[in-house]
Amino acid sequence: LIGNLEELPSFKVNGITHRFIGYKMSQFNRQHFMNNLKKVVEAAVAIIGDIPYREYTFIGIGPGRGGIEHLNNTTVSFDGRGLDTDEGLNRTLVFLAHEFFHNYNVKRIRPLELGPFDYDKPNRTNLLWVSEGLSVYYEYLVVKRAGLISEETLFKNFESNLNATENNPGRLYQSLIQSSYQTWGDGPFGTQGKDPGKSISYYDKGPLIGFILDFKIRHATQNKKSLDDVMRYVYNYYYKKLQRGFTDAEFQQACEDVAGISLAPEFEYVYTTKEPDYNQYLAFAGLTAQFTTDDKTGKKKFIIKRIDNLDSLQTNILNDWLTQ
Repeated sequence: LIGNLEELPSFKVNGITHRFIGYKMSQFNRQHFMNNLKKVVEAAVAIIGDIPYREYTFIGIGPGRGGIEHLNNTTVSFDGRGLDTDEGLNRTLVFLAHEFFHNYNVKRIRPLELGPFDYDKPNRTNLLWVSEGLSVYYEYLVVKRAGLISEETLFKNFESNLNATENNPGRLYQSLIQSSYQTWGDGPFGTQGKDPGKSISYYDKGPLIGFILDFKIRHATQNKKSLDDVMRYVYNYYYKKLQRGFTDAEFQQACEDVAGISLAPEFEYVYTTKEPDYNQYLAFAGLTAQFTTDDKTGKKKFIIKRIDNLDSLQTNILNDWLTQ
């Protein structure tokens, strides 16, 4: 990025400098924004427990949509207008949490097919539901654990994924691994293929599998282990020790090793079009998803909320999920 750039106040996490540079950033409270961004980075680092770079830079390239991750930086569309409102600030921090978490989940924790790349052909993988879907899952949790959004806002984020998935007839035709493998034709949101009504988005269904696996692991281990432990394991074993990506079977095995049980029923929701019973898993954390149906459109609208009279395990799972 070359030009008349502005650098925002930097911060350090575990002694490592993190910067934000860019242009056309508009007017907003820069110090307040960077203080909150520091909390996001701290919460993400706490999940993996390691910082694999010597310096990290957020590179704002002006108004627009989207971002792309690199080993020690992320290039993001950024517009400071609206950051002085809670809604605008939170939306931006969730987006930046997603792009920063790719520093772990994509650049280091990655499917075997995604590196080294063969630039002469599409690099297809079944595992974008891990790379992107679980990054969506963690973008929500990172910002919540950083203390920057409410429990209600966290639930609303998952509700949007539930609404998108359950109101998409494509869920009956295309599995999660198929949506990943066919992304070159269907597009990342499942809307660009020949028949969008028969495809889904791993950005929507992926985070739902995230909480299914997380709550199942927590319940099976009496809340001693979680999906966080899976992410730490694949980071340390496949990235740091073996220095390679993982296969479908290896990721499932990592989840099962952490859980101490078979997760074959849960991975059916990944490999097939079998529909999950979301409340079976939400109940492990004392939550429920209720929905109403629009009389005119027939579409479902989900609301996630706490159930009454949680037992001690449900209470512990929910509290730890929200905070660590």
